[in-house]
Amino acid sequence: MKKSNVVQPYDLESINIKNWVTKSNILIESTYKLSLQEQRILLIMASKVQPNDETLKTYRFRAKDFIEIVGNKKGTGFYSYLKEIVNGLQTKILTIKEKGRQRNYNWVITSIYEENEGYITLQFHPSLKYLFLELKEKFTSYQLENVVRLNSVYSIRIYELLKQYERLRKRELTLEELRHFLAIEPTKYKQYGHFKSKVLAVAQKEINNKTDIYFEFVEIKTGRKVTSIEFIITSSSKETKFKSTQSSLDLLDNDKENGLYHDLMSLGVKPEKIEWVLSEFTKEQVKRNVKYTQGRLVIGDITHPHSYVIKAIQKDYAKVSQESKVSTPKKSTRKELVPDFMIEAEDKEKALENLTLKEKQELFYKENGNQIEFEKRLLQFQELRKMLVLNSEEPNQEELKKAQEAAVQEVLRNMNEDLRKREEIGLKPRLINDFENKELREIYRTFLHKQV
Repeated sequence: MKKSNVVQPYDLESINIKNWVTKSNILIESTYKLSLQEQRILLIMASKVQPNDETLKTYRFRAKDFIEIVGNKKGTGFYSYLKEIVNGLQTKILTIKEKGRQRNYNWVITSIYEENEGYITLQFHPSLKYLFLELKEKFTSYQLENVVRLNSVYSIRIYELLKQYERLRKRELTLEELRHFLAIEPTKYKQYGHFKSKVLAVAQKEINNKTDIYFEFVEIKTGRKVTSIEFIITSSSKETKFKSTQSSLDLLDNDKENGLYHDLMSLGVKPEKIEWVLSEFTKEQVKRNVKYTQGRLVIGDITHPHSYVIKAIQKDYAKVSQESKVSTPKKSTRKELVPDFMIEAEDKEKALENLTLKEKQELFYKENGNQIEFEKRLLQFQELRKMLVLNSEEPNQEELKKAQEAAVQEVLRNMNEDLRKREEIGLKPRLINDFENKELREIYRTFLHKQV
């Protein structure tokens, strides 16, 4: 019997818009330029990839199923258009930058349009496996229905960039970064007004009306020029809020933990350090030491909160401090319960007694940094005090006014402490014009007038 050379067709795949798309964050933040229909086809393919797959499989779909999902036209004209898209996918390039190296990949290794049968056969390039499979961290998931019917290529990309940060509720991108992610040519939308109306406004309307997230954006200016965009992200439904993003940035399980992430960020801790802390220590230990650090920052006992809070979490200063208050040990063992920062403070005070005036001044500059660093700390103190006063997520005008007044008083207290230290070591007061920040300059002006 003659052996058949006919290759058996792959099983037909159905298209379910409820399927989940899971991508590495590397892919989300990569650069590529695709048409709207090309993006939709690749997203449908991505929704068929299962976490337990060992390889990127070949999928075979009915052309009419694609058209029902992604097309806005019917008839032979659109079938021909779909054929052109499928046959051209092998020429599309994905650019990945990692560890200082740039690599270019083809999106698909197989793209076949069977005209007579009306079938499409597609397979991602095997080199892309690490961007879709065996993802244990730094990935983002969302349901296909949120993107497959968006009508702007920019809306799809912005959705993914925001979905990645959904649990953090905010994401700031410079215009340069945003244009890079969206693969917008330098000559296109050069005026910010055009970029805003053609890209941001369109994406906002589509994403807010058709997806599981909602966003507003704030324009950040350098001088008079808009240089960055801060996106404020809100989950639109409880279901997707529970299931959605599972990236390394989403190590948090609920809004309370998300508050921890925000608190650590406000203390100046870098995102990668926050990820390590939240994975290494219990939520309770992190929470109590963040609160402990915030308290010490408010009373002015620490000047480098970003490094102090990490040390506090590692050595659990909050627990040690609490134990020292409630216990009544013998004098011989009491020193064991004294936190490191107390010992360091005592040693420092003794050391200062033996320094010359010049050495004290040099130490002051070393610890307090330059004017810019001083202003940065004041703004941190101001924001932290405001956060500590505000108890509700949606404060009224009276609560906001109270928090603002408390924040100003916190800045004044730190200015007074700075002046006292400078006077002790023979340094002149800071000048009003030394302050770059307009608000701090006015607060300092009021402060000096009161001193007089």
